[in-house]
Amino acid sequence: MVASLVLANIFSKIGFCASFLANFFIIYLTVFFVENVVGTYKKMVIIFASLGIIFSIIEVLARPFAHNFNNYLMYFSFNFWMKSREIPEILIMVWAGLYATILAFITNQFVYRHSCLMATNLKKSFDGVGGVMLMMYPILPGALYSGSFYIFCLPDNAADSYVREEILINYGLVITEVPRFLALPYNPDNTVRWSSVYYFVGAVSIVSVHYAVIFYYGLKMHFNMKQQLLKFSSKNRKLQRQFFKALVFQSIGPTVFLIVPAVPVLLCPVIGSDFHLKFSWQTGWLYSLIGLYPPFDSISFMMIVTEYRKIIAGLRS
Repeated sequence: MVASLVLANIFSKIGFCASFLANFFIIYLTVFFVENVVGTYKKMVIIFASLGIIFSIIEVLARPFAHNFNNYLMYFSFNFWMKSREIPEILIMVWAGLYATILAFITNQFVYRHSCLMATNLKKSFDGVGGVMLMMYPILPGALYSGSFYIFCLPDNAADSYVREEILINYGLVITEVPRFLALPYNPDNTVRWSSVYYFVGAVSIVSVHYAVIFYYGLKMHFNMKQQLLKFSSKNRKLQRQFFKALVFQSIGPTVFLIVPAVPVLLCPVIGSDFHLKFSWQTGWLYSLIGLYPPFDSISFMMIVTEYRKIIAGLRS
């Protein structure tokens, strides 16, 4: 088996096991023991942990991988135990949609914590109907990202012929038998492939806009925290600091596990086209890092928030 596939398979299994255990545990503690995490934020913690479990399950079933060849990007599945080719393709779409959903949900957490810390008018609305809308919003970018695969990245003879030999050499696979999605800015005859251009613009926009919001609100809370914390009681002041530290880790996590794996894969076809670069990279193992984010997030949250640490220590004793 190709070394990158072995690496991706190992990361995927580790991510699944760690994600299921860590996220199930944080849901259990939040529902039955935690008292200071309440209201909308409590619901967000539970939903986000649930998303982590679902994402890990879909990743194991879809077995997604990617290959960058010159200006060409191919997403495909190594799930060959399902007889139908359509089911793995649907699973890849769902997996991609959950990626965008998780990124959007992290963005929502930053917006919500900012509204709590700054005591803005949004805080009251987020504890009512606004909170439901806030938690439902991530479905939208998830659906858009997932749908873009079906609308813009379906394979055809021209795209298949461009990489048929490359896929056969690297993986020993006949491309027409592989569940796949294809994206390349230019066709083999150098004409613009507008469907792929729309996909790249949409994908990069979804990732960059949400990450920009995370970065903006993170910096805003950082520079205003000292002054704003004076409004809270001593107990709540400590809790707010812990929530902010958790958010800092939640911003580091997306950078390492969500943004770093995605950006090179998405930008390589564009850069390769503009600068006429030639390369053949098995980039799918980068995406396997994404599955490590949900357990990283839950474990760091439980380590930072004192109440979780005390509950865990009590359960151990």
